[in-house]
Amino acid sequence: MRTPWSALPLAVRQAVTDAAGAPVVSAESPPGGHTPGVAARLVLADGRRCFVKAASAAHGDWVVAAYRHEATVSAHLPPSVPAPRMWTHLDDGDWVCLVFDDVAGRFPSPSWDDGDLTRVLDAVDRSARALTPNPVPGAAPVRDAFAGVLGGAWSRLREHAALPEVDPWAADHLADLVAREPHWADGVDGETLLHLDLRRDNVLLTPTGTAFVDWAWPAVGTPWLDLVCLLPTVAGRTDRHDVEAVFLSRVAGRTAPPAAVDAVLVALAGYWRAGSLLPAPPYAPGLREEQRLAAEGATRWLRTRAASWSS
Repeated sequence: MRTPWSALPLAVRQAVTDAAGAPVVSAESPPGGHTPGVAARLVLADGRRCFVKAASAAHGDWVVAAYRHEATVSAHLPPSVPAPRMWTHLDDGDWVCLVFDDVAGRFPSPSWDDGDLTRVLDAVDRSARALTPNPVPGAAPVRDAFAGVLGGAWSRLREHAALPEVDPWAADHLADLVAREPHWADGVDGETLLHLDLRRDNVLLTPTGTAFVDWAWPAVGTPWLDLVCLLPTVAGRTDRHDVEAVFLSRVAGRTAPPAAVDAVLVALAGYWRAGSLLPAPPYAPGLREEQRLAAEGATRWLRTRAASWSS
């Protein structure tokens, strides 16, 4: 359950109110999300609406660091990027608060019907165009930003007794997965700022547009990476889409080196599968299920691509 707006220290709430320029008349905590801290949709006395996310060191240094990164990124996103506008951010050395436009939208349908998926893919293309070259000073390359996150998961999973049961295809192809995973960074370099955490609950669809939220993990690399991060989360929820065909329907996908795509997809599948087998953190009870679905979607896509692998 989300930490409510009322749980913020009074001084922090007052600072947000002062920055917003009007008193708060109501606050609602939306469902979802995988980080601790406060997330609230606020209605102000002058009728405006905003969205606030906040965390302190008590929630974990990693959350505070992510929110500080998101504030830096959001301040440099061009208006043409499909993302909510950041009003302001506040940082007192303990609490970090970000205030955004409140996007009155919905998540894509659970089955990612054709219209929703096409809208999101079009927005991925627009985002890549708007964020090439990278506009954020100091943004890290993907190979550096994710060096401590990706790589090595399948080697660790070799010893996990549950793997043959939860992912029999991966268990049967473990030697291939272990061999390809270390090469995940070989083809990721580029000049585009990427979201890298696109999934259903980080996308809002409005009657007239699309918004990508939670820009906490962006890094600089090649445009096809956002597709490779997104499409397994689609395939994990529905089998109505041929994600290989969807990938190749986009210029970024058609021009991507196949071996590089395979290596990134293998590394992501391992990361999600290993995560799905861990206990759920108390602040995000649904996280492991999301990782399980993403792992299954990645495995489904890999089965298609593995047909061209040499033994």
